Amino acid sequence: MVFARLKESIIARHQDAGARRLAAEDTERLAAMFAAIESGDARARPSKYWVELNKMNLAQLQEHGYENFKRTVALNYFTFARILPWNEQIRFLLRQLPGSVSLGCLKRALAARKHQYFSAFNVVQSVIYNFLALAAWAYTRIALSDPGLLRLREPAEGNPAAIYDDTGALVSQDLASSILELSSLGPSIAPGSVVLELGAGYGRDAYAILATNPGIKYVIIDIPPALWVAETYLSHQFPDLRVFRYRNFSRFDEIEKEFLECDIAFFLSTQIASLPDGIADFAINISSLHEMRPEQIAFYFLQFDRLLKDGGAFYFKQWKRTKVLFEDVVIRQADYPIPPAWHREFSREAPIQTRFFEALYRKPVRRV
Repeated sequence: MVFARLKESIIARHQDAGARRLAAEDTERLAAMFAAIESGDARARPSKYWVELNKMNLAQLQEHGYENFKRTVALNYFTFARILPWNEQIRFLLRQLPGSVSLGCLKRALAARKHQYFSAFNVVQSVIYNFLALAAWAYTRIALSDPGLLRLREPAEGNPAAIYDDTGALVSQDLASSILELSSLGPSIAPGSVVLELGAGYGRDAYAILATNPGIKYVIIDIPPALWVAETYLSHQFPDLRVFRYRNFSRFDEIEKEFLECDIAFFLSTQIASLPDGIADFAINISSLHEMRPEQIAFYFLQFDRLLKDGGAFYFKQWKRTKVLFEDVVIRQADYPIPPAWHREFSREAPIQTRFFEALYRKPVRRV
C-alpha cells in the first residue's frame, strides 16, 4: 500500500512541463486525440491510472521533446529504469549467464556512459540499468538461435541510452524483451497476416515484428500520447510502408479501402468496436491489461475474440499480480476472462521478468 501511494505521488509530481518543445501541429494532433478519446466509447477509455500517467507522459514529451522519448516516456512503458541490485531480473540473469559473461557485462556497464532522466542517483542507477540491458541482451543471444531476430539492433531514433555490446551493437532492454516475446509467438508470421496489438507503447514490438516479417499488416490500438509516438516512430522506421494514420470516422466503411491498402494502421482504443469481425491472425497485449479495471479487461477480451479469425492466436504478458494505481483494484493472473473455447498453447513464467507470466491461446476453427 505504501509503495503504491509513493508511485502515485511520483506520477502526480511530474505532470507539469517546464518547457514546450513539441511543434504546434504535434500539440494540436495530440489534443485532438485526447478530445476524441474523452468523447468516445466509455468502455475503452483509459483507467484512472492511465489518465494520471498520461498527464506525466505528455509533460515529459513537451519538456524533453519527441527526440528524447526513449529516455522519458519509454521508461513509463516496459523499460525498467529504477532497478535495485537484488531485483528479480538481475537474479534471473546471474543464474542463467556464465560467470565470465556476467563479469563482462558488469565491466561494460561500469565503463558505459551514465544517463540522464533516471534519478538523483544517476551514477549507481545508470550502472545497474546498463548491466540489465547488457545482460538481457547476452541472455537473449544464448537462449535463442533465430538469426533473423538476433540481427535486430536498437534504432537510434528517440535517443536511447548509449549501451553497446561486445560487438559494438547498440542494444537495449526493450530490444531484448521484444526478441524474446517474438520468439514466444512461435513460427514466423506468414506474409499477408494481420497482427493487431492493443497497447503498443512507442512501438517496440511492432518495430521488431515488421522488421522481421515483410508483407504483413500491423494494426495498433492505443491511447494518446503513446499512439502519436508510435505513429511517428514507425512511420520514420518504415518509410516505404503505407501508413493509415489515426483519424476520426463514423463508420468503418468510410476508411475501409484505405485500411485494406495500408501496411500499418493506427486507431484509438475507443475505435476498437468499430473494426470488423475476423480481421486479425494474431492479437497481442503486453503489460497493459493489468492496468485496467475488470470491466475494461472483460470488454477487451470480447473484442479479441471477435477480431481474431478462426484459428487466430492471442499472446499476452502481464504481472502475475498487480494493484492498479488510483483504482484500488488488484488484478491476478487467474482473473483474466479467457474465452472458454480458446485453446491454451502455453502459460508460463516469463523469462527475465519473472514476476510476469506469458501465455498464448488459440481461437478454435469453427466447423461448418
